Amino acid sequence: MRNGRRGTHVDGPRKLTIRDIAAIAGVSAGTVSRAMNGQAGVGEETRQRIARIIDEHGFKVDPTARQLSTGRSDTIAVVFPLHASEVVMHPVYPALLGALGDAAEHAGFDLLLLTSSTQKVAHVLDTVKRRRVDGVVLPAAGAHDPLIKRLTGIGAPTVLIGHRSSLSGVGWVDCTHDVAARDLTRGMLAAGRTDLVLLNGPPRVSACKLRSAGFWAAVKEAGDAVGSAREVSVPFDTAAAAAAADEVLAGDIPPTGVVCSSDTIAAGVLDSARRAGLKVPDDLAVSGFDDRSFATHTSPPLTTVRMPLHDTGQAAATMLFAMIGGEPLPSRRVILPTEIVPRGSTPAGML
Repeated sequence: MRNGRRGTHVDGPRKLTIRDIAAIAGVSAGTVSRAMNGQAGVGEETRQRIARIIDEHGFKVDPTARQLSTGRSDTIAVVFPLHASEVVMHPVYPALLGALGDAAEHAGFDLLLLTSSTQKVAHVLDTVKRRRVDGVVLPAAGAHDPLIKRLTGIGAPTVLIGHRSSLSGVGWVDCTHDVAARDLTRGMLAAGRTDLVLLNGPPRVSACKLRSAGFWAAVKEAGDAVGSAREVSVPFDTAAAAAAADEVLAGDIPPTGVVCSSDTIAAGVLDSARRAGLKVPDDLAVSGFDDRSFATHTSPPLTTVRMPLHDTGQAAATMLFAMIGGEPLPSRRVILPTEIVPRGSTPAGML
């Protein structure tokens, strides 16, 4: 249908473009684009006027058009070498995902969750390239993870959580696993628990390597004050930890203190101690790591280490956004402090 004015053709409602918004606001299309992306160079009054017009007209950017024009999708990927069900049930990852998701939403990014085994590196790379993912967070990377080099090889901004890499072009955020393990071990020794065991997780896990380093640093520092010290690696599984603890507690030199690399492992030690007729903490001091929700409900409540999960996720997201935008960073290496939470499974006043 044509109206009476020459050159105007109306076929019903038409989807507005950035140029239409610019014409209504009386500014350039570039100004609208900068306002929508939170970039500098737009006055506050103009920014608010553009925002009102966008809201009134229900304007939304066509994501495909934006990708073609900018080469960006406003999407970051979080990649886990696990099944989705394992990610959801993990003691740490849900909190990290929440922090990353909140930061992404605030910054105008979508969050893409990818789950993959080491055999699916090619699939992850293909997804990152095909969907024009702007940056990637790897919360479960290890020293020999092939995905790290492959991502940097295709120029994808990459931030690791919980693994300290020396690769250039990679950022990472971690916390003081080693300091916490050292201080827990020092506390055990100061409380007279001179026969110690570190019940650690799998040695391939970067955090476990750091916790081992902290434990042995405290043992070395104490010198002859240590009666005995040993380290045993077990899966992050309560039943497996309990079985390992059964053997340790029945050994020739049973420990008087056990430093555990997770609350899940510590729960197994508490079960084993109960079966052995040992009183915690009188006969055996036990500490965990992660400050899981059940740590306050064990018998006795578990002394543990609280990690800054929300701050870690926020710091990783902030670092990634800066890398994507080519902005300067104070550092691509961030180490956040942990907090020891004393409870009833260690002697009063130990920490």
